[in-house]
Amino acid sequence: MAKKSKVVKFSDLKVNTIDSEGQLTDLVDKTFTIVNIEWQTSDLYGDFAIVEGRIGNKKFRRHTFSKVLLKQLKVIGEELAKGNLVEVTLTKRKRYYTFE
Repeated sequence: MAKKSKVVKFSDLKVNTIDSEGQLTDLVDKTFTIVNIEWQTSDLYGDFAIVEGRIGNKKFRRHTFSKVLLKQLKVIGEELAKGNLVEVTLTKRKRYYTFE
C-alpha cells in the first residue's frame, strides 16, 4: 500500500527567511534605544544580528549584516546583559554605518 503524500506550500517552509521588519540601516540618522539583540548564523547569509529597540513608544525589530555594527553590538550586548538599555544614533560614514 502506497504512503499518501502531504502537499506542503513552499511559502510555509520559511527557507532562509529573517524574522525582522527590515534592515537596521533603514534607521540611519535616528536615535533609538536598543533593548535586546539576537545573534544568528545562516548558511546563506552568514552571521547577523536582529536588534529589538524603541523609538519613543514604538517598538521595532530590525536585522543587520554590517561588520562594523556587529562589532559594536557585541559591546552593547555586554551592557544589556548587565540590565542596562543602550541609546544610540545610527549614522553613515562614507561607505559604512556606525553607532554614536
